[in-house]
Amino acid sequence: MALQDLTPQLRTRLGRVERLVGLFVSSAAVLLLAGFIYFLRHTAAKKGWFVQKVPYYTMIADGTGIQVGSEVKIMGFKIGQVTRLEPMPLEAAWERSQGWNVYVGLEVREPYYGYILTDSSVRLGAGDFLGGRSLDVIPGRIGEVTVQRLANGKMGHLHEKFSEVFTRDRTKATNEFRQYLELKKDAPGYFLLANEQPPLAEKLTAIATDVHASLPSVLAMTNSVNVALSNLNSITAQLDRTMPILSNVLTQTELLITELRPLTQKPGGIGDLLVPTNLNAQLGIVLANVNTRSELVGPTLSNLNSLVSQIGITVSNVNYQLDRDTNLIGNVSRLADKTTSLAESTDTLLRRHWLFRSAFKTNKTELKQRGR
Repeated sequence: MALQDLTPQLRTRLGRVERLVGLFVSSAAVLLLAGFIYFLRHTAAKKGWFVQKVPYYTMIADGTGIQVGSEVKIMGFKIGQVTRLEPMPLEAAWERSQGWNVYVGLEVREPYYGYILTDSSVRLGAGDFLGGRSLDVIPGRIGEVTVQRLANGKMGHLHEKFSEVFTRDRTKATNEFRQYLELKKDAPGYFLLANEQPPLAEKLTAIATDVHASLPSVLAMTNSVNVALSNLNSITAQLDRTMPILSNVLTQTELLITELRPLTQKPGGIGDLLVPTNLNAQLGIVLANVNTRSELVGPTLSNLNSLVSQIGITVSNVNYQLDRDTNLIGNVSRLADKTTSLAESTDTLLRRHWLFRSAFKTNKTELKQRGR
């Protein structure tokens, strides 16, 4: 049916439907375009397509687990990716002697390069269980900024130069100075020292090697444990056989003690046979006397101790006096000599005097005995 054959009312309704369909299609196209633009913008912000990128590089010993496009992080934030990964050339003998076998080129987005200082480094660690490795830039603390924007609006990286000068005595001296030079298109960038950790596979291999080396010791220990358990089982079996015998012995001993206890307690029992009644009473009296005498021994010993202390004080006083008067002993000695001579003179005088001569007569028998 042609459109001209429709009634005016149907043609009006059909025009409205066509306009609604066109509006819907246009809206859908606009929304699709807006979503695509948002996706591109988000991806560009995530990938850093429209921001300034600054090159860095490092050198490592092993490139296992790293590939072009691997993420570079700083403080947990994604700041760039790996752009180059290739072995060091054969001409780089010095680098390879330092253990730097792989060249790794990095690309850091703006503004994260401001956290990278001259004392920063790159840490390579285990990234996942599939053998991947992570690259984390450790921010510096006291160094200088490695890259900054120059006066002309372009980026410039810190460049270290060495110049040789001669002093007055013609000795060579080397001066170091730093300056920021404009980044060239193919410049490798600023060098960051790598703090490399072995890959996860290498760590697992080392752990497996250690476990394998420790297995003989573990097996020997388990054998020792088995021997100890077997010995413990045999000891337990012997105790099971011995415990009934010990139980019977203890039971019989208890019965014997129960039978002997009345004999020791009743009058005329074993105790009275060993220690009779009269001997028990005498022992009680003796012990009471000993206890009484022991009470007197204490004061006597205390008095004797005080007397000995007084004698000691007297002797110390005499000693002190003798030390102070050194002529006292000589005077006493001379007095004793004079007293002896006086006694001898008196004895001679009395023997010779007629009044006392008879008192000193000696028996003749005694004289003969003395003569013999």
